[in-house]
Amino acid sequence: MRIETRTIVVGSALVAAGLGLAFTAAGGGYTKEGLMAGARITARWSFLWFMAAWTASALAGLWPGGWRTVLLRRRRAVGIAFAADHFVHLGFVLAWASHEQINLVKIGLLDGWICYLLIGAMAVTSHNAAQRWMGMARWRWLQRIGGWLALYVFFHLYSGRLADQPATAGPAVALIVAAVALRAAAWLKSRRSQAQAA
Repeated sequence: MRIETRTIVVGSALVAAGLGLAFTAAGGGYTKEGLMAGARITARWSFLWFMAAWTASALAGLWPGGWRTVLLRRRRAVGIAFAADHFVHLGFVLAWASHEQINLVKIGLLDGWICYLLIGAMAVTSHNAAQRWMGMARWRWLQRIGGWLALYVFFHLYSGRLADQPATAGPAVALIVAAVALRAAAWLKSRRSQAQAA
């Protein structure tokens, strides 16, 4: 039975919100520590969805069939779910900033704001009509730039926490490195196949 895209996106966002609220409550409620706990868990949840969407094509290219092909077929839904989850995460970040009276623009999170603009653009244009309007070349460039920037932001975030949070940051960095290796291997396989066919 095929699950509708809307069900996947809404369900994932509700789980993100539920996790965020639960961790906020467990961390002390509407406090600095509580809101940071909510922001962290929603970031981790959205990270998993991002990695699934970002590696879907590589996994299906290297090992066709099974769940990998299903994941590739549903990559659009998974990608939109990531966007929804990450905007839930933004809600907790903004709540934390408001509580601590921090101006997020002034502290230099430019790459994060650009990333959010691109994530929103990718989500809004994730349908056939937008692809026709933009043209496939421009649409692919948007997806490519947005995906790599999101990967960079996640890598920057987790690599900066390796020293004080190795239990969570270490596996995340390892997963990012493995994802890049998968993409490289899939690209090389595709190039070899094209060379053999020529």
